[in-house]
Amino acid sequence: MRKRNLPGILQTLRALIPARWSAKIGIILLLAGFGAGIGLGVFLTRNVPEVDSLQFTVPSLTTRIFSSDGKILQEYGAEKRILVDYQHISPNFIYALVSVEDSSFFHHHGISIRGILRALVTDILKLRKSQGGSTITQQLARQYFLTPRKTFTRKLREMILAVNIERHYSKQQILEMYSNKVYFGHGYYGVESASRFYFGKPASDLTLAQGAFLAGIIQRPTYFSPKIHPKRALARRNFVLYRMWQTGHITKAQYKTARANPLKVVEKEPGDEGAAADVTERIRIYLENKYGEETLYNKGLNVYTTINAQMQAEAVKALREGLHAYDHRHGYRGPQRGDNAPEPDTNPNAFKDGARVWGAVTSVERRHIEVEVCGQTLKLSHAEWRWAGYLRPERIFKKGDRVLIHVLETQPHVKVELDQMPDAQAALLAVDPHTGDVKALVGGYDFDQSQFNRVIQAHRQTGSAVKPLIYATAFANGYTLADRVIDEPTMFLTGREDPAKVCEEGYIPRDFDKEYFGEITLRTALEHSINICAVHLLNQVGYSRVISLMRKMHITAELKPYPSMALGAFEITLWQLTGAYATLDNQGVYIKPHYITRITDRNGKILEAYQPIPETVLDPGVAYITIQGMEGVIKAGTARSAAGMKGHFAGKTGTTDDYSDSWFLGFNPDLVCGVWAGKDDHTSLGKLETGARVALPIWEQFMTTATQGQENDNWAQPANVTKVLIDPDTGLRAGVDTPCSAVAPEYFIKGTAPTKMCSPVAHYRLKLPFFLQRYPIRPDFTLVIPQADLTAWLQTYPNILTQVNDSQLLISWKGTTFPLKVDVTPSPPEPPPAPDQPPPLPKEGSVACGAVVEYVHANR
Repeated sequence: MRKRNLPGILQTLRALIPARWSAKIGIILLLAGFGAGIGLGVFLTRNVPEVDSLQFTVPSLTTRIFSSDGKILQEYGAEKRILVDYQHISPNFIYALVSVEDSSFFHHHGISIRGILRALVTDILKLRKSQGGSTITQQLARQYFLTPRKTFTRKLREMILAVNIERHYSKQQILEMYSNKVYFGHGYYGVESASRFYFGKPASDLTLAQGAFLAGIIQRPTYFSPKIHPKRALARRNFVLYRMWQTGHITKAQYKTARANPLKVVEKEPGDEGAAADVTERIRIYLENKYGEETLYNKGLNVYTTINAQMQAEAVKALREGLHAYDHRHGYRGPQRGDNAPEPDTNPNAFKDGARVWGAVTSVERRHIEVEVCGQTLKLSHAEWRWAGYLRPERIFKKGDRVLIHVLETQPHVKVELDQMPDAQAALLAVDPHTGDVKALVGGYDFDQSQFNRVIQAHRQTGSAVKPLIYATAFANGYTLADRVIDEPTMFLTGREDPAKVCEEGYIPRDFDKEYFGEITLRTALEHSINICAVHLLNQVGYSRVISLMRKMHITAELKPYPSMALGAFEITLWQLTGAYATLDNQGVYIKPHYITRITDRNGKILEAYQPIPETVLDPGVAYITIQGMEGVIKAGTARSAAGMKGHFAGKTGTTDDYSDSWFLGFNPDLVCGVWAGKDDHTSLGKLETGARVALPIWEQFMTTATQGQENDNWAQPANVTKVLIDPDTGLRAGVDTPCSAVAPEYFIKGTAPTKMCSPVAHYRLKLPFFLQRYPIRPDFTLVIPQADLTAWLQTYPNILTQVNDSQLLISWKGTTFPLKVDVTPSPPEPPPAPDQPPPLPKEGSVACGAVVEYVHANR
């Protein structure tokens, strides 16, 4: 084809157009071009914001909740972000960012012609918009002012804004604003929050390899996430390192060294978000109610808590291990299947020591199954489900079933066991008794499964865990650990009328042990959690005094003055009961438990701060004596399985009817911890699943770790307390010249120690069956008993009592047989029944003197 001659065409046009029109047409074209330019400029710059205040436009900030040791427990915000100055950003990140995003950043004025041309050629070759060609400054303009939608108009506006930004700000300022604005994946914005999330360190400490990774992930945060796609993330990091070498920011040796480093990102550590979800959720609700949703999610509040990150992690671990141990005692319930079955875990990083991960059954054989979990295939046989007993895989499992795998160890060899989610729940609360600081709080097995906070929200019966408060009331009213009380079948009048309104209802508690102790000291009664003795003591001290003490300890439960109150027949929260125990531990001074110390705004201004208010509830000596009795619970009583713990500990078990609640609350001089376990529907945990068997192991595991280094700490003895040697069996005073088989020190408020000395007669009384110990014994070991009573006991216990003659009985008791001299006296006129000791006891189900007899199970 012949080429057209452009000058010739112009000459032809000039010849056709009259000369007088040439100048006019030129002016018109000039004005049209000028107008079009103005119009295009107005169109492109309309609504384009001024960049003068860009530096002061603060992005949405995250509300952060801190542990007492500075770890971030949780963050709330539309964007998780921590602002940081340029000088606190590692050069390793800055140079990596420039190398991979905009290698000519320090030489252009907002736009890069070379980058635009390169992107244009790529788009033409691929026939689609695949390359942006944007500089870092253009990206910053888009982040702050424009939308990510790819259009020609947006691109031109982006370029205009970039030039304006470069005119107003230095390169350093632009890099600072960009580093604080850009997204790094998993909800984290800004290099500081990303550095802490991925590497557990501030941005100033990033290594060369870490800085390269963060710069590389900006392009596609989800696609290059090391927590989802570790191989992609490693390849992207290595590409960024290569670009840094190409652009001259690092040497070849540095490139090779950094490239050889594995990509290690931190997993959840103590204090990481989620570790204290039960606490942080309560704080979130509080902040939203008080300061509003906008402030909570966008204004960057800082909440400083009392939670100790390490203790919190240990509390979660102890609670979960304790529940799994309980669950293993009750057999395997089978795998999960169906629409609600959990998805298998695929992240290799989740497969670590101690983890529990979900896997999918891929093969079922006669003696084993194969499970795909976290990218590997495991073979499970009887060795991996020994706790579940004998299982025939082909009868239990199907291909596709979901099974829970407990990773016992990964090195040197992988060792796992079959597991299952517990069908019970538990809660744990640890408090510093001297400050009220909550050190750890766990409201259930898994917050993601259930947001019900069983520390604060669950109201459960306490069982025998309430008994220390009854004993403390008694000690405040003149009773001592050496005082004696009778343990025998007893009917107590409740003060309530029976349904027919004929008389008062009767209440007959039972002890956990089938045999009755007879006459014992209050120490022994507390250590062994003797129910009948606790009700006796409650009756003698008075309901109003016990209730008054509980109110002073800020227990708000509904307390009714009935004998069953001594066995915890009322509902209370673990939060309140632990606070009461902390009062005993703190020399009788109540300090309200709390988990917030202060709240500040984004600039550090204090919005509110907590100041504890001490309230004296008990005399320090009374608290100290109560602690001595509770120390015996662990050394020799119902919690003696924990007697091997190093240090000084005191506590109390609690178990309710039908084993529906399991409690243990205990403390050392500096930390009190309460544990509850049970089922949300109040059904039984199972026979013999007591506080000592379910709750105590959780408490022991936590406290063993939490109190390391405190083994020598002991409670200070108050000035009004004295130590006296007594006979622990009788509670009488003892010494080198008394005929006592054992002598032990006991603590008393000054002036309350026993004055009567231990004697052979006192010991002889303890040899007798419990129902005979209430009667007087003469110095010649003769028992004085009314005829009517003797007749009744002979009829009730024919296997124990045999009458030889009028003055002698034969006793068969606890494996021995011995004679007993008796002085049988005429029966006195029948006195009115005593409120707490009306012998003899009527048989179960009968009605005595018109009173309805109510029997209860034995709590412990």
